[in-house]
Amino acid sequence: MDLGLKGKRAIVTGGTRGIGAAIVELLLSEGVSVATCARTMDQVRSVEESASARGLSLSASICDVGDKDVYESWLNQTVASLGGVDIFVANVSGGSEAGEAGWQKAFEVDMMATVRGCETLLPVMAHGGGGSMVIISSIAGLEAFGGPGPYGTVKAGLISYGSQLADISGAHGVRVNCVSPGPIHVDDGFWGNVKANQPEMYEAVCARHPSGRMGTTSEVANAVVFLVSNAASWITGTNVIIDGGMTKRVQF
Repeated sequence: MDLGLKGKRAIVTGGTRGIGAAIVELLLSEGVSVATCARTMDQVRSVEESASARGLSLSASICDVGDKDVYESWLNQTVASLGGVDIFVANVSGGSEAGEAGWQKAFEVDMMATVRGCETLLPVMAHGGGGSMVIISSIAGLEAFGGPGPYGTVKAGLISYGSQLADISGAHGVRVNCVSPGPIHVDDGFWGNVKANQPEMYEAVCARHPSGRMGTTSEVANAVVFLVSNAASWITGTNVIIDGGMTKRVQF
């Protein structure tokens, strides 16, 4: 299937590791010019050097999406550099730190960085004839996992925001969807750490999946890149659950 992405321009937040890196990699392989950001120079240099060695069009910058002024400046500069934008993937998460500081971080990084990104880029996409946005949420926003905390609460808010945004953006030729992954194994990520230090817990979570394993970053990226492509031209305002059947809900 030709996804029709060659020559498109994409901005992906947090695209240097984990799910974000897999999304960036797949977009690049489809001929998309991609801009991404991270908070450390080591991560930025690593992805830029890798892409450059293969002749791929990637621009990576240091940017803290939780800093409103810095983030909005980076977005505007990136749009100018790309000559517009067709795809936006809001991927960065502040995690699930405890206490009020954790709630504030989740709100600024997960929620407000998504809102600011969408509100900054929606007019640009509309002026350019349309585009597509994907917001990375989580099944933690759909079911109660553990005690009350910022991560699942904010992820639920992102799904609601994405639905509301899709309702008004369609008139401007812009589609908005959410993706909610379940547990995804990343060697240097949360579940990789659990596997190394709490193997019994890791195996117990794997056993909750019908397939007996966790998902991979590429399995999430495949869905995201499909959603931003012309092949998904009639899909908007939905939340795609990518959890290998771990959650047990009747979807309607």
